[in-house]
Amino acid sequence: MPHIVTMPDGSLAIIRVAGPDPEFTKLAKSMFGLSRDSDKTGTFNSTTHSLAAIRRGIPGHFPLSSRECTESDLPGENSLRGVEPTFRDAWKDTGSNVEVDMPKARGIHMDRIRAVRDTELAKKDIAFLRAVEAGDTGAQATIATEKQTLRDIPQTFDLTTRTPDQLKTKWPDQLSQTG
Repeated sequence: MPHIVTMPDGSLAIIRVAGPDPEFTKLAKSMFGLSRDSDKTGTFNSTTHSLAAIRRGIPGHFPLSSRECTESDLPGENSLRGVEPTFRDAWKDTGSNVEVDMPKARGIHMDRIRAVRDTELAKKDIAFLRAVEAGDTGAQATIATEKQTLRDIPQTFDLTTRTPDQLKTKWPDQLSQTG
């Protein structure tokens, strides 16, 4: 049975517990590993490292909470179906299901747009230097305008949508959609 684990930073982890395990030892061991601080201290001991102890917090570890879930608790495209979700890092647990935090998803999508935009800007830099070497002031002016248009995308491109599916389809016309 899958479990949703809320991490200290608010992100979610999905842990699959396979087979009958009434003590949830596999779940506790996974949560123990996820809860480790940067020192990676301690080794798992099923006698002392119960789910309750992990939820309270143990030395060298962050307290974590978890709950059972089903596939229907998760957003439409999810890792339980073998599909890497587009906005997985924007998932939030409401207690009854998992939703996509749309402001966070917009930030993730804009970061993807920026990565493609930055690649395009680098290409324009090369074209601009060639125009400078050739003394082509007309090409320089055109490329400078194109570069400014690319730089303005984060401030001018509207990512306002209601659903993650709508957000995935939004992409600036000035960029090829590779991300």
